[in-house]
Amino acid sequence: MQGREVGRIWYLLDCRGEEEQEVARRCRDGAPRGALEAAWILKCQKLLRYQGEWHVAERNLFPGYVVLSVPDGPEGIAPLEGVLGKLFPGGRRERNGRLHAVCRESRESLLGLCGGSMVIRMSRGRICGGSLVVTAGPLAGQEQSIRKIDRHKRVAWVGMPGEGTGDGAGEPAVLQRICVGLEVYEKHA
Repeated sequence: MQGREVGRIWYLLDCRGEEEQEVARRCRDGAPRGALEAAWILKCQKLLRYQGEWHVAERNLFPGYVVLSVPDGPEGIAPLEGVLGKLFPGGRRERNGRLHAVCRESRESLLGLCGGSMVIRMSRGRICGGSLVVTAGPLAGQEQSIRKIDRHKRVAWVGMPGEGTGDGAGEPAVLQRICVGLEVYEKHA
């Protein structure tokens, strides 16, 4: 193992019914030293209309989930089992407390969309001759991965690597397609 670069493995911790921020804090506070690199809530910007105007708001990208970054080592997630057992004392079989590994391609795609932060910014674009051209934001140049657009809600559903191919079969459905902010400001025939 000498000379091997230590990587990171991401997991989605299912904590539906719990407060995500509190679960992330308790994971960070209770994890043994070196067992957990980070625990956070991945967010995205969306436009919401209220009081007659559009406002940029941050929403959880994966509601009910916390992202955990664990060092890639021989121990894996074993050192976190005690912390997770305390967080979810009723058991981790149903939903709460289940860990879902995020494949490397999905992790890299999410990192690219986030641009080094924990928030996927709004994108802007226009439709020219029936084709979408994203002019600003993290979706610029990623038009081929956009599966659906809702111009009224100003969102786009983006396919993740392995979607529909079986490659991401072990990933939860929430990771197959994500919903992010996209404002289409112009349409030409």
